[in-house]
Amino acid sequence: MESTRSARFEGRPQLVRAGLAQLYALGLVGAATLCRVWLGHRFPDLLPFSLYYPVILAAGLAGGWPAATTALVASGLVGWRFFLPGAADSQLSTTEVVNLLLFAFSGAFMAFAGAHLQALLYRQRDSHERLAERELRYRTLFDAISEGFALVQAVRDQDGRLVDYVILEANPAILRMLNTDASVIGRRGGEVLRNAPAAWLGACERALAGEPLTFEYHAPGSRRWFEIHLARVAPEQFAQFVMEITDRKTAEARHSELFDELNHRVKNNLALISSMLGLQARSSSPDVRAQLQKAMDRIQAIADVHARLYRSSRKDDVDFAAYLTDLCRRLSASLIEDDRVRITVEAEPVVMPLDRAVALGVLVNELVTNAAKYAYPEPASGAIAVRLQRTGSSLLLSVSDTGQGLPQDLSGPGLGMRLVRSLVQQIGGALEVERTSGAVFHVRMPDAPPALAAAGGQGRLL
Repeated sequence: MESTRSARFEGRPQLVRAGLAQLYALGLVGAATLCRVWLGHRFPDLLPFSLYYPVILAAGLAGGWPAATTALVASGLVGWRFFLPGAADSQLSTTEVVNLLLFAFSGAFMAFAGAHLQALLYRQRDSHERLAERELRYRTLFDAISEGFALVQAVRDQDGRLVDYVILEANPAILRMLNTDASVIGRRGGEVLRNAPAAWLGACERALAGEPLTFEYHAPGSRRWFEIHLARVAPEQFAQFVMEITDRKTAEARHSELFDELNHRVKNNLALISSMLGLQARSSSPDVRAQLQKAMDRIQAIADVHARLYRSSRKDDVDFAAYLTDLCRRLSASLIEDDRVRITVEAEPVVMPLDRAVALGVLVNELVTNAAKYAYPEPASGAIAVRLQRTGSSLLLSVSDTGQGLPQDLSGPGLGMRLVRSLVQQIGGALEVERTSGAVFHVRMPDAPPALAAAGGQGRLL
């Protein structure tokens, strides 16, 4: 009910405008008729319909097809009735018939022209109104957003190289960031950013080539950091979006310091525990000494992860392929006294979270240690192969040897195999054991979530 009433009220202005247009058309016809009567007394040879053509055109411009049709019909009836002498006795001469037909044809053309022009004018007006509305929205957003925005024009030398750019527009936010005013508009970028690095123009060149760019910029001589987005908007123009990220960079630096301090303490504590176990092993029996050495190797496997993480620029992920190579190199040095047994490593590049790297490091430590001690008793020789590869959406870690093989029962009370099974379960993997020639342990697990690599077009300008 409400919608029907609303539609009725909304339609009333249109009906009123249509009615006024019809009255306007009839008024024009009346005025033209009076003028024709007056002129007819002074100029008897005046054509009967000559004054009605502009009337039809004006009616079409004012009210479109309905008003133009009304003006055409009314003009034709009035002209036929009052200005054609033969209309009184219904005996029109050939000339009068020709005049009437010409008026009908020409009047229809004028009606079409007026209605078409009105439609064009209305569309033009609507287009201007929409453009003005968009301009208002753009200006409101342009002035209100907290991010800096600038529209710039490329400046090239005679060889076509980009040498600078001219600032065409700059919103209040970017003016505040630059500690300047609107006087920068029309000036070159090199005059505003006097100490900009050489890579800045290179980034602008890439943006003009159609490659959107995002990079961080450290303002020289200050602690302020900005995130810059460049995007082309025309063949020789591009937009610069600027966000200040000083607070974020300060927080990241503080977080990095805390992480490094924590990692340093963990590393020291692990080294202290390993040293205490080493001291205890010196005064223990051979069996106890062997168990303590295993515990030291497990601790060292964890310490190696933290050491690699500490040396890396990444603070939450580990380059596991490099870590695996270092781990096996250390195990080879500590477990193997001669050249009878070799440890080989083949690892695809894999970056994984710290907790998974620690679990896999301890697991590889257990499997390689057992193979080094039991697979090749003297004087046998051979190799222990450690492989890490991607298979579809999974990671496959394999530790294999061609030694004397495994006992039939691996479910005994030994701590090593219980630890291996526990670690495999912890990382959500599956353990497969092959007893063909020697022993092969396969650990299949879901691929670690890919580390966030720097996307193309991103970088840092210092």
